[in-house]
Amino acid sequence: MDAMIGDPMSATSVEAVFEKQPSPEFRELVTPRAMAVAVVLSVVICFVGMRIQMTAGIVPALNMPASILSFFLLKWLIRLLQSCGFPMLPFTRQENMFLLTCIITCLNLALTSGFATNIIGMTSTVARSLADDPDPRDIMDHVPIGKWIVYLFLVGMTGVLINVPFNQWFYTAGDDCGFQHFPTFGLGLYKHRFYFDFSATYIGLGMICPHIVNFGLFFGAIISWGFLYPFLETKRGQWYQTDSPTSLNGQNGYKVFISVTLIITDGMINFLTLITTASINFYQLRKEHDLGLANYFKKHPSLNYDDRKRIEVFLANRIPIPVPVAAYITCAAISTIAIPAMFNQIKFYHLAVLYMVIPVVTFCNTYATGLTDWSVAPTYAKFTTFVFAAWIAKPGAVVASLLASGVIVAALHISSQAMQDLKSGHMTLTSPRAMVTGQIFGVAVGSILCPCVFLAFQSTTKPNAPVGSKQSDYPCPFAGLYRAIGVIGTGGVKELPKHCMTFCVVAFCVTVIIDAVVLVSQKRGWSIHRYIPSMTVIALPFFAGSYFTIDMCVGSLLLLAWTRMNAKSAEMLSSAVAAGLICGEGLFTLPSALLNMFKVQPPMCMKFLSGGEEVEAADSFLNNLGTSRT
Repeated sequence: MDAMIGDPMSATSVEAVFEKQPSPEFRELVTPRAMAVAVVLSVVICFVGMRIQMTAGIVPALNMPASILSFFLLKWLIRLLQSCGFPMLPFTRQENMFLLTCIITCLNLALTSGFATNIIGMTSTVARSLADDPDPRDIMDHVPIGKWIVYLFLVGMTGVLINVPFNQWFYTAGDDCGFQHFPTFGLGLYKHRFYFDFSATYIGLGMICPHIVNFGLFFGAIISWGFLYPFLETKRGQWYQTDSPTSLNGQNGYKVFISVTLIITDGMINFLTLITTASINFYQLRKEHDLGLANYFKKHPSLNYDDRKRIEVFLANRIPIPVPVAAYITCAAISTIAIPAMFNQIKFYHLAVLYMVIPVVTFCNTYATGLTDWSVAPTYAKFTTFVFAAWIAKPGAVVASLLASGVIVAALHISSQAMQDLKSGHMTLTSPRAMVTGQIFGVAVGSILCPCVFLAFQSTTKPNAPVGSKQSDYPCPFAGLYRAIGVIGTGGVKELPKHCMTFCVVAFCVTVIIDAVVLVSQKRGWSIHRYIPSMTVIALPFFAGSYFTIDMCVGSLLLLAWTRMNAKSAEMLSSAVAAGLICGEGLFTLPSALLNMFKVQPPMCMKFLSGGEEVEAADSFLNNLGTSRT
């Protein structure tokens, strides 16, 4: 600390403004009022998120609306209490971070709870939509709410606990309408998802992310959607028969398995590299730690005042690694006993294997999310569903595989988002212990809240149109997809399209070779590794699509042009401009979601059609639009 006090503070220093304020204690961060507001906001945000997911299937990012809503609610609450004569201090920034991490964790648990995907996929309603006479042992209806509360709490805690050791280390009237579906490069490339969709969010992200990440994403999009997938389309009828865009025994099988192979291979190599490096350098790191922060700051003179202050607070309040490791092992042991006791289709050894794999795949997903701000947890969930169904391959395998995928998607998604929350906490001098406490509180609230919200939706459905049916107000469009993957998985690898495993082997070998080149380049001091993007970055567009990569490259190009014209201005203001782009689009997310939830349609649609197909395509579109509005 002594080495830090004498350093000059930058005029743009944030922490210099708060220098005279004492650091708040734990009890000043985890307050009853913050918990109470978090519960109220969690109810609102979870209700909106789950309803959108159960109706449309795809949920927009609600983190920004949740932050804005909490800000206005807190302001209103403070003014209301003050006007009533109650002395009320404003919420501190650290208290706000605790509150927000509770809400975001609760929301993430709601979106990965499975009440619109794998859990509904276990019901007889979805089963009969895929087969006339499904095996009753692969159906699970009317599960007591208490079981789901325990199940969600365990999987949510898995996501929170597995993340802690890692943070120590590092308007449209119908479908395809509007400017966001403008065929910028022509309808031919638009069909392969190459178009600029005018997304301010992704342009802003492109200005924040390193150029190598943005152009790596674009390179992956060209390889997959520009060359590989058009080639695979020519093999329809030879290598695979189905035209379904979601079936794993069609082209989607290549997309899922190739992208997962690339991401897992790259993630495992980085994981092993991290473990090896940490083991080799453990003695030196321990020696530096014993010498204290002053010595560390002397060795890193480029750190500014804000960085030094944040490191000091983070290290002073960090959680010793043995604590979360022991907590995770305990949670895993309880889960391997409790979940099979509640659901007899899955066995203890299935969960034991799953919990041994989770740390590695969590690292892979969190690493990918940190690079691109994009969690691929749903892709891992589909992969897990197939693998476990193929492993069990007997009556009950479908339900067991869906339960396993539920554990994976919740653990991975909550963990990756928790890491982002911890980064925000780091930047606001919020204690990591308070942030983890907020995440645990969010899991506890969400595990009770989500089943209750689902039952509320279920109670409003008609007897002949239950949740999950196509006639229902809550059709849960992705529930059938998850169940179908489980059904296909019971047939094993032979159900995948031809040569799918060959492509996976090639993807594995290419990733190993490229990562080896990067490691050798770093070891020998070559500069080539600076121009090789992460294979995880390249893999992301293989499944997610290519449109957003163009937006992010536009963000990079804008920043490069700005830097060329005025480097100092770009350095100081680019982050603020990027944040404005992201927040500006994010502000309308919640109103737009509410309009969609109540089926409020805009008055016009702008749609682009191929030449010679205008009349037939327009008639079909208008007929479908008229049906959806009735």
